[in-house]
Amino acid sequence: MANNIKTALEFLKDGQSFNVGDLRLGIDSSSGYFKVIGWSQYVNFTNLTKKNSLKELEDIKAIFFEMVNASIELKNFIQNKPMEFILCFDDYGKASIDICSERNGVIKWEIELN
Repeated sequence: MANNIKTALEFLKDGQSFNVGDLRLGIDSSSGYFKVIGWSQYVNFTNLTKKNSLKELEDIKAIFFEMVNASIELKNFIQNKPMEFILCFDDYGKASIDICSERNGVIKWEIELN
């Protein structure tokens, strides 16, 4: 994992996204937000709910902060950068559909869920 993080940092410095484990790390060039993207474990869209989506978003954050705690380089890189965490649904490899995101503790829903 440490080597993947170091490789990711090189891509990030060049403004490119990079996958580390189950997450994609990147920087939104228009907003400057450091983006952490993860995908839902649900394969059937109809099984998505707000409750399980929020849990998955929290899991994404936990995995990311484990990476940060394991890498001083990543910790230094994200210091003072605004953060956005995004949960996506993988539409069978066709496209990723944003479900929800979190910026500054505020959840934004991109789709209607129960």
